[in-house]
Amino acid sequence: MNAYLFPGLEFGPRIVEGLVAQIPAGRYNEKTNPDRFTLREAVAHLADWEPILRSRIAKAIAEPEASIQGIDEGLRAEEMGYKDLDVKVQLVTFATERGITIAYLRSLAAEDWSKAITHNEKGRQTVSDQANQLLGHDLYHIDHLMEFFHEKVAGTW
Repeated sequence: MNAYLFPGLEFGPRIVEGLVAQIPAGRYNEKTNPDRFTLREAVAHLADWEPILRSRIAKAIAEPEASIQGIDEGLRAEEMGYKDLDVKVQLVTFATERGITIAYLRSLAAEDWSKAITHNEKGRQTVSDQANQLLGHDLYHIDHLMEFFHEKVAGTW
């Protein structure tokens, strides 16, 4: 098992919260890139997707080799009203849901980590693969949040 998995999973919500705290609320609805969420939507996405990703892990354990379908993230954002959600509430939700995920993962038996599902877009994924993908998902959105600092940092040189 990845020795950094659990510490990394614990750091994710704290890092996101720390970055958001440094970004003025007036920028929460800005897009740094037309292909990415606003800050508000990104935080809502993290909060919303944590139980989805956890449920995929649970499915792999309950129904090894089951198939799952991908979800259109943009459509889900619209359906769930990400653009209207409170950032602070979503930060708390993300941290709470991540705590549930960590507790769940810590409860798994050694043999559970090799059980897998097949995602229609991403292929076969073991529980270990999916748990480690949570780290990548966090980093993807942390990188996105860092884009809010580029203009500020560039302006100080």
